[in-house]
Amino acid sequence: MPQKPRSIHPDDAQDERLAALDLETAYTYAYLPTVLDDEGRAKDSPAVLNGFLWPLRADAHPTAAMDRDLAALAESGLICRYEVGGRPYLHDPRWKTRHKLVRPTPSTLPPCPEHEKSFDEVVTETVGRIAEGVTSVVEVAGSRIDQKRISDSLARLVEDVTYLVDPEKAVVNGQKVRKMFQRNKNGDADDTGTDPGAISGETE
Repeated sequence: MPQKPRSIHPDDAQDERLAALDLETAYTYAYLPTVLDDEGRAKDSPAVLNGFLWPLRADAHPTAAMDRDLAALAESGLICRYEVGGRPYLHDPRWKTRHKLVRPTPSTLPPCPEHEKSFDEVVTETVGRIAEGVTSVVEVAGSRIDQKRISDSLARLVEDVTYLVDPEKAVVNGQKVRKMFQRNKNGDADDTGTDPGAISGETE
């Protein structure tokens, strides 16, 4: 766990989560990046971390104090503690936005399964949600036509797919689908000659 020169992000001084913590925990957080690798990860070993971050004050700040600091930082969302294969690790969920490194060295530690999903994993999850949504639509249509449920399901599918390409347009495209169904619903309500049996999906 070699120490590296890092910068302190100027937004930290205005971070309300950090301001709510005691000064010892804030000190630990300020210097924690020096022991994180170039992808913001480290082994979650309070004793080792304490030796790097509090080398001249180990008596005043023992390992138990470091464990307390890490617990407080994780509870506030400033860091994330996780396990892979039964081994503990930690990382900074905002690392990529807080530190712009030139030619970073790839991490040898496993990524956080919650915050650092690969593109393939995201695509797989999205496809799974799409499949579930299509199944839900088919089941609803097979029993009775419920336009609101269908429009919501299709809108979510559109949002999920759009998010992979352009996240900013995902919600907008989903709303377009809902509005389209709403216009169709209003048009059907005005059509008094519609066969009720056809709407419900029932046949003689």
